[in-house]
Amino acid sequence: MNLADHIEKIAKKSEDSHMAFAKMKGLSSNINQLKNFLNCSQEQAFIFALIFYLTLENGETDYNEIAKHLDIPAMRLLKYKNDIEWLVKSRLLRQENNNTMFKARGISFYVPSHVIDGLLKNRKSFSMVKIKDCYDFIIRVIEMIEVAKDDSGSIEILKEDFMNLCHENDELNIAKKLINSSIPEHEIMILIFVTYKLMDGEVDISLSEASEFMESVKSLKLKVRRSFLNGQNRLIKRGFIETKSGFFRSDNELNVTEKGLQFLLGEEAEKLIIQSDKNKNEINFEKIASVKLYLNANEKKQLNTLEGIFETKKFDKITQRMKNNQMKAGFTVLFYGSPGTGKTESVYQLARKTGRSIIPVEISKTKSMWFGESEKLIKKVFENYRKIRESKKLFPILLFNEADGIFNKRTKNVDSPVSQTLNAIQNIILQEMEDFEGIMVATTNLTDNLDKAFERRFLYKVKFEIPEHITRTKIMMDKLPFLKSENVSTLCEKYSLSGGQIANIAKKCNIHELLNGRIPKTIEIEQFCRDEQGFHDRKKLGF
Repeated sequence: MNLADHIEKIAKKSEDSHMAFAKMKGLSSNINQLKNFLNCSQEQAFIFALIFYLTLENGETDYNEIAKHLDIPAMRLLKYKNDIEWLVKSRLLRQENNNTMFKARGISFYVPSHVIDGLLKNRKSFSMVKIKDCYDFIIRVIEMIEVAKDDSGSIEILKEDFMNLCHENDELNIAKKLINSSIPEHEIMILIFVTYKLMDGEVDISLSEASEFMESVKSLKLKVRRSFLNGQNRLIKRGFIETKSGFFRSDNELNVTEKGLQFLLGEEAEKLIIQSDKNKNEINFEKIASVKLYLNANEKKQLNTLEGIFETKKFDKITQRMKNNQMKAGFTVLFYGSPGTGKTESVYQLARKTGRSIIPVEISKTKSMWFGESEKLIKKVFENYRKIRESKKLFPILLFNEADGIFNKRTKNVDSPVSQTLNAIQNIILQEMEDFEGIMVATTNLTDNLDKAFERRFLYKVKFEIPEHITRTKIMMDKLPFLKSENVSTLCEKYSLSGGQIANIAKKCNIHELLNGRIPKTIEIEQFCRDEQGFHDRKKLGF
């Protein structure tokens, strides 16, 4: 017989028994099996079996239901009160106070799901175990949170279990810090949850998900959510968690900071700090799709040069020679020219071909509405790049895409805070480029307004022109394969379209075919060309 069979026999034999010895005769071996497994007394094993059985039947039970099962007055169970308390203290049972402001419903008991699971599999997976390191500690806390959510358990029990775990493993630095922390247990568990998600490769964790374990006490959950939304939460004030607006206005996304990781993990934090920066925005070269580029001869030649430089063995030799000659070993590249000419895609294909990841810079996020914050954000861009670069065999590409608003001429009139901030950002970037090590590529459509100081700091400058006739023809034949070659040649002769514009025309042709059930006629495609060309050549309106 397995343990579940022993429990079922105890429960069935004891039903309506009035706890009379004669009626329960023959249960000694069953109770002893459970007693030895749980390492408890016979009385405790007997009570546990009843509550286990009633938990499976009803989800939970109380003194009255146990008494009803045995067909005895509830008062007779008081002699087992200490045994029940031992089972609760040993975490074999959970106890809940069900009193509400409207009705006193007394105390109920249930066997938590992880105990049921362990017992059914004949293993003590539910017992507290000594923990090896901070990572095991975090995983154990997450297991406790998941169990509490599965059982819709009391937050107070979860907090008590959490502190017991800390005290039982107080030789660990993480446990010592948490024992002495002034931050409430439920908020510490949010920090641990967000850290665990980062360990699992996830960032931008929704506040709703991180606070889900507090569902049983909605007032507490609401209070904690409000403190995060208004920036007053202790984790934010201590600099352990940073927030940003989520998909819904009533939610935020949480990320653990370097300071938060160092608080929990100490020296081990550095590994996760690098992982955090990588996971947030790094684009792995293996995930970049192969795209055939149609470029003019001069552009192709310069890109081939860059591909040769970025190839691993040559790159290492070149950077070493530069260092030996007391030169800066960084490569800064500017792709400039008309929109839709393939600047951004060229960066991606360079990365894919040379096996380098891309660290894209979101320009909008470096321009904070708060004075002084933008400078910190742009400094952090380069600090993060350095950390990731040092952790990799191949230097990644730092990409400032569509950086028109960053690399334009510095403002001479710096009376306004906006101008002061922009100039400060530009000065930081100029200094960083001066000492840069690695690969940095910037793309811009605005060439006439490029600051001379930036122009000097870009080692390679590649201009992307509107495709020449032969290049346009190749692009259009690739994008519109149903057109006759003579029609393609005529359209390309008549309209100086960029690759991006031709891609738009191809999309319109697909839409036309879906709406009208036929491929558009050449005259209709020419109208698409006129629309694209006309929009590009339109004159600016003024007042």
